[in-house]
Formats: sequence, structure tokens, C-alpha cells
Amino acid sequence: MAEGFTGIKDAGEFGAAGDGIANDTAAIQQAIDECSLTGGTVLLSPGTYSSGTLFMKSNVTLCLSKGATLLGRPDPSLYPHIAHNIPSTLDKAPWRAFIYAFEQENISIKGEGTISPGGANQVFQDNIADSPDRPFGIHFVRCKNIRVEDISLVNSAFWVQRYFECEDLAIRGISVFAHANYNNDGLDIDGCKRVIISDCKIDSSDDALVLKSHGNRPCEEVLVTNCILSSHASGIKLGTGSVGGYRKINISNCIVKPSIAESVHHPAKVKKGLIGINLGNVDGGCMEDINISNILVEGVECPIFIRLGKRNQTAKGIRAAPSAGTAKRITLSNISCADCGPVSSSITAAPGSLIEDVIVRNVRIRMARHSPSDIPRIRPAGNLNQAGFKFMEGNFENDPKGNTVPEKADGYPNARIFDTILPSFGFFVRHVKNIIFDSVIVETSVKDKRVPFVLNDVFLADFNRVSARNGVEVLVVNK
Repeated sequence: MAEGFTGIKDAGEFGAAGDGIANDTAAIQQAIDECSLTGGTVLLSPGTYSSGTLFMKSNVTLCLSKGATLLGRPDPSLYPHIAHNIPSTLDKAPWRAFIYAFEQENISIKGEGTISPGGANQVFQDNIADSPDRPFGIHFVRCKNIRVEDISLVNSAFWVQRYFECEDLAIRGISVFAHANYNNDGLDIDGCKRVIISDCKIDSSDDALVLKSHGNRPCEEVLVTNCILSSHASGIKLGTGSVGGYRKINISNCIVKPSIAESVHHPAKVKKGLIGINLGNVDGGCMEDINISNILVEGVECPIFIRLGKRNQTAKGIRAAPSAGTAKRITLSNISCADCGPVSSSITAAPGSLIEDVIVRNVRIRMARHSPSDIPRIRPAGNLNQAGFKFMEGNFENDPKGNTVPEKADGYPNARIFDTILPSFGFFVRHVKNIIFDSVIVETSVKDKRVPFVLNDVFLADFNRVSARNGVEVLVVNK
């Protein structure tokens, strides 16, 4: 890795003022360029370094000392639109970025300092989803051997971090707080291979930890452990972009809890968060060999959401998906969800497809908010309504098998996708083959008129040591 090189170049030696006023872009970039010739470290000593886009190079470590802040300058002209010309449903136009790298290797960002891309500045305020005019905080594309360690990242204009089709990526001990704008995802791993994420604390207005695959490559061989995740959207998420899909994913020993942020920069306006564990494959890829274990979830609107849909987005160079893709060998174990609701958990596929081989073991869910009147009924305007944030009253008493729950095969994969109250307060399961519920408790804080489980078009279901409390003691199965 880059930190193995011994040369240290202080950015101040290249003219960086570090006073928060001067434009230090050229000085820091010169230090990076020269350091890459032999390999080594670019050091930011204590101070505030105001900069536009920086291009990381191979064999370079960017080290931010304690007390050093790398601050994004509020001047859009300093952030060029960069086209990498790799097929992707997200990259339909060139993006901007604060720190960018393309096809570099052996690069690191580390230290006890802070990277603040300046997303709170008015020049980057934009409520249009996926606007390419808002820079990513860190955007690494097809890079190899990357380490990001110990730094703090604050308030990006768009996603705080996106690693796209990278290999051998290690992210450890970082802190993220991003509540300055819409689409403030904390950490996005997009079509990457061999990834380790550990000991991170992420608090973001949009999804906290996200695995995606907007391009043809799957996101695979990913290990996540010992993280604390907070979001006004999803704490742990696979999706939404899922062209290549995901396989061999292991996420364990994490806590999902409400954000400490006072403001909510998310169209749903749910302060405690929308979904705890959100697994979505909707663009024709695979979702296979997924293991989620030892997770504590608190306060979210929906505890668990698993979806195989058929949105099937495409773009130039993206292979057309012939079907809804696959979702199989998914295990959820040792998961405790408290103070959740009112949207119940669901495991559903689009008509004509099946989620296969699911194990839900040693899971406890406590729904504290469950009345239909608890559910927000406002659909946001403009381009922020792709999740369909509106609910009908539903008629679960007259439809105990959930036959009138709309399929929404091509809908945005969010727990509110069905636009109705689900007929079960525990799990609604539809179009699934071979599912095991073992040592599962679902309960409500007060009496709920709905049944705990509804299975609709499910083949080979096994229930072992399943308990429902404060609900109607009925299990409804419709095969």
C-alpha cells in the first residue's frame, strides 16, 4: 500500500496556506503529482485547506493531521465534470467530485483530520435527485488497493463516498456526518470486489451504508463489521441500482439507530429512519449468498425489507435484463429490532419470479407504532416522489391473505412500495420458495388487529419456535 513509501511532502512546502481563505487547490495537487513519481505521503498539517477538485494518483497517501481540515471551496468552476465512460445507469452524464481517482492503485486517505466537501454551501443546494452538478465527496473509479482510515467526513453535496468498480478496498475507523443536502448517502460501494469495512460510524440524511451495482459488474466478496449506522432512510441497504447485483456479502455486528441530526434532508421526513435492513434487487442482477447477522435495529419505520423487483433500468452499454434476476440463499440471524413501525417487514418478489432459500433465525421484532393513522399520507412534489410515499387505508380485515396488496413489480424498492397497510404486523411474504422461520418473535406494544404472518404464493415454508405477542394468534398461509 501507499503508506509503505517513506517520502513525506508537506503541502505547505508547495505553497498551501492552510488559512481557510486562500485557494490551495494547485499547491495540494502539485504535492500529489510529485509524490506519485516515487511514492509517498502528502501531509496536511493543522490548518484549514480550501480547495476544489483534487485528483489522487497511484502510490500516494493523503494524510490529514489532527486539526487539519480539507474544505471544499464554494466555487462550482473548481469542480470539473468528469466522464469516465464506463457503462452505468447512474453515470448518464459526467459527475463532479471533491476528491477523484480513476484507474489508480495503491492510494490511501488517512489521519485524524476532517474532509468537509462543502455540501452545506448554498451553491450546491439542489433538490433534484441524482443531479450531476453536485460533487461527490470522494469518487474513486476502477481503482485497486485502496485504504481509507480514521478520517472524519462531513457534509458532502451529494453522496459522501462512492467507490465504483474498485478492487481490494479497506475502509476502517472513519466517521461520517452528512446532513447538508438531499442524497447524502454515507458510504456507497458500487460494483466493487473484495471489500472490508469495519469500525465505522456513519450518520447520514440518506442511506448510511449502501452496496450497489449501477454497472455490469456485481458487488461481491464484501465484509462489513462493527459499524454504527444512522440514517433518515435505510441503515443497511443493498440497492437501489442493481444491474450486476450482489453476491457473497457478509454484514455483522452492527447497530442501526436514529440519527442525532435535528434537520431531515430526506423527502420521507421520517426522523428515526425508514428501514433497518433493506435488501433490494430490481435491475436484473443477482442477489445471492447474503448473510446479515448480529444486528441491533432501533426506531425505524420498517425493520426488514427484502425485494426482488423488475424495474430493470438500463443505459448505454448496459446489458438488457431479460427477467427480474435472482435472489437466493439469504440468511438473517441474531437480529433484534425495537421501537419500530408502523410499516411491517416484507419479503416479496415480482410476479413470475421467486425469492429462494431464505432463513430468518433468532430474530425478534417489536412494533411500537402500528396504527394506520400513524403512517404519513403526504406524497412529496417534484422529482422526489420516486418512492411513492403515499398510503391507502387498506382493508386487511376483509383481505387476510393480502390478495389485494398491489404487486408494483417495477416500483422503487422501498418499504412503502405497496401504498397500503399490509395485512400482517410481522412479515408479509409473497412469491417465495423455501423459507425458514426459526426462533422468531414478533410483537406489538398494544393489541393489533392484523395477523403476525401472511404467506401468499409461498412454496415450502417451515416454522419452528415462532411466537407472536399482542396480535391475533393466527398464521395465514395462501399457496
